[in-house]
Amino acid sequence: MEEQNSMKINQLPSKTWYWLDLNDTKVKWTAEAPCEIRTEEPSAENGMQNFPEQINTGAGRETDVLFAPKQTENWSISAKNGQTKQVILSIGQGKATAASGKIRVAAEERAFLTVFEVFEPAQAAGQLAVRTELSVKKGSRIRLVQVMMRGEGQELLNDVGCICEENAALELLQIVVGKGDVYDGIWTELQKDHASLQAEIGYLLQNQQNFDVNLNVRHFGKRTKSTIQADGALMDAAKKVFRGTIDFVRGSEDSVGAETEQVLLLGDDVVNKTIPVILCAEENVQGSHGAAIGELDEDTLFYFGARGMDRVQAENTMARAKLEAKIQKIGDKTIEQKVKAQLAEVMNRDNRL
Repeated sequence: MEEQNSMKINQLPSKTWYWLDLNDTKVKWTAEAPCEIRTEEPSAENGMQNFPEQINTGAGRETDVLFAPKQTENWSISAKNGQTKQVILSIGQGKATAASGKIRVAAEERAFLTVFEVFEPAQAAGQLAVRTELSVKKGSRIRLVQVMMRGEGQELLNDVGCICEENAALELLQIVVGKGDVYDGIWTELQKDHASLQAEIGYLLQNQQNFDVNLNVRHFGKRTKSTIQADGALMDAAKKVFRGTIDFVRGSEDSVGAETEQVLLLGDDVVNKTIPVILCAEENVQGSHGAAIGELDEDTLFYFGARGMDRVQAENTMARAKLEAKIQKIGDKTIEQKVKAQLAEVMNRDNRL
C-alpha cells in the first residue's frame, strides 16, 4: 500500500462560510495502481493532437498526485469532424485497494459523442479515483453519462473538467445509487460564444453514505447558457454537500445560468448542506438558484395512506421515483437495467420495502 495523500478537494472558487467548514473537503487518498477500464472501443490517442494542455477540474489541482502516469490507467476517446459516436466504459477498482484512471474525451467540430462511464462495485473495500477531461470543439456536443454504483466501504473520487468552444455543448447526467462514499468534482468553462452546459444529478443515499459535490461553471463567452438540476433523497444517517457555483466572467454579456435542487429528507439523522453561489463580474446577465428541501408533507402521506401504504412505503416509493426519473434518461437499456437492479438491492435491504 502506498502512502496516503492528505488533500483538500472540492474547494469553492470563492471562499465563504468558514464557520460552517464548507469551503472544501479534507480527504486521505492513496495512489497505488491503474484501474480497470473495459470497452469495445480502442483507445484513440491519434485523435488527441489538439487536446488542451491543461483542463481545470472540479476536485482541484491537489488531486493531480493521484493521476501520475505510473499508477494511472490512461484512456482516450475522440469523434472526428461531423461524426456521431457512442462509447461505453466499465470502470473498476480491479484487485488493487486503491486504483486510478484518467480519461480524455475530444469531439472535433460538428461531432456528437456520447460516453457512458459505469463505475462498478468491487469485490473488497478500497478507493477508486477517475479523472475525465473533455474538449468540445466548435459546433460539437458531448453527452457524458456517469453511473456510480460503488459498494459498501468503497470510495469514489470522480473528477471532471470540460472546455466548450463556440456553439459547443456539454450534456452531463450523473446517477449515484451505491453504498460507498462519493466525492464528485465538476468544472466546466464555456469559453466561447453560445457555448452551453446542461447538468443533471440524481442520487439515493442510505446508511451513513456521504456524497460531496462541487460543481462550477464559468461563463466566458457571450450568450452562453448553463442549466443545473440536482434531485435526490437522503435516508437513515446519510450526508450530502452540494456546492454549485455559476460564475459570470467579465465579457459574458447576455449569458444565462440557472441552478435548482430538490432534496427529500427521509431520516431523522440525515444531514443536507446546499451551497448555491453566483459570482458576477458582468452586468447584463441572468443568474438564478433555488432549492426545495424537506420531508414528505401530510397531504402526500394522506394520499398514500388512502391507498393502503404506510409512511415507510410512501417514503420508499417517492425516493425510488425520483431516481428512476433520472435512470430513464440514461439512453442505454442494458445500463438502465443494471442500475435498476442496484436500486432494487439498495431499497430492499432490511426489508425496507
